[in-house]
Amino acid sequence: MIQSTFPLTAEEKGKQPDFIDPDFYKGRESKLPPPVQKIYESDFTVLTRKRKSGRAYSKVIMTRKQLSHILYYSYHLFQEQRSHLPVPSACNSRPLRLYVCILNVLDLEKGIYRYHPKNHSLFLVKRFTDAQEELKAIFLGQSFVLQASCLIGLGANLEAAGYRYPSEAEKFVLLEAGHVGQQIQLAAESLNMASCPIARYEQRLIDDFFESQATPMTYVFSIGSRGSLD
Repeated sequence: MIQSTFPLTAEEKGKQPDFIDPDFYKGRESKLPPPVQKIYESDFTVLTRKRKSGRAYSKVIMTRKQLSHILYYSYHLFQEQRSHLPVPSACNSRPLRLYVCILNVLDLEKGIYRYHPKNHSLFLVKRFTDAQEELKAIFLGQSFVLQASCLIGLGANLEAAGYRYPSEAEKFVLLEAGHVGQQIQLAAESLNMASCPIARYEQRLIDDFFESQATPMTYVFSIGSRGSLD
């Protein structure tokens, strides 16, 4: 019988960390437009059948509205009635922090941003002009990443994930990352865009590049307009 590596705990509930920590969102803020209204495909059964990893991207530039749509339906904090995310979150811990690496998005500088799930905006962390060499090293030669319009990285706040059940923090983070990953891919598919989940990367390099040392990167998605493999 397989034994769980995540034993149940009975510690008293601690104080839940602030989901919208103001110290996390600093720098220049860029408001995102509302999500796309007229999407390519809205039928759930079609979306789920078409969803698959896409590693071929064209040079067509991504729009802010397309990026907005994907982020909004992946981890935006909806305010209707009780605020909630579009994904389940264990013990309402909300342990993920979203980072966006802009490579080819209209009217957005190339750089690393943090996504604010309540304001639906991006906070600039750092700019760059060319990050190809860094990305080659980070993703261990997976060259398709270099052709993407953007990368969405899911950082793990283990303190938030384990505020109630500390020994299960890692499990909660991984479960939520999977939920968000499915949302990212379905949202991209609804726009007829390609996306690919990536879990193979050099941890120290990616956290240095995204400046995510406090919330280590646990999952990354490349996104772009559909292209054809050479």
